[in-house]
Amino acid sequence: MRERVVYTSRAAPGVDMNDAFDIIRVAHNRNSSFGLTGALLFSDGWFTQVLEGEAFYVRERYARIVADPRHEQVELRQQIAIEEPSFPGEWMALKSGADVDEALKVEFGYEPGFPAERFDGDRLHAFMLACWHTANRAIS
Repeated sequence: MRERVVYTSRAAPGVDMNDAFDIIRVAHNRNSSFGLTGALLFSDGWFTQVLEGEAFYVRERYARIVADPRHEQVELRQQIAIEEPSFPGEWMALKSGADVDEALKVEFGYEPGFPAERFDGDRLHAFMLACWHTANRAIS
């Protein structure tokens, strides 16, 4: 069974974009071995990630993320069964907040950390899709 996890976390003090690049370098090798795909956004001191693949491996990776000292205030926004991945072939795509179109941020009402009362899992997933796939710009 394939699964999707969407979460946000605050970067620990001192964690910056260089650390996000380090995370991605390791993730590419590991994720390709386990068939995991997804996307990671690092913006305004917050991580937002979509992680997809076989449920066992997604849950194992998510547990490691929760325990990783680079992440604080980890908040699971979505954990659902899926048929097809949203980011096929992307072992873990990375963007910084500076890479996201300002019009897209306005369209979705972006706020750092994506407050849960305004960004449930579906809306956050839609934002992440829109960041990488301009054809999917409909707001959930």
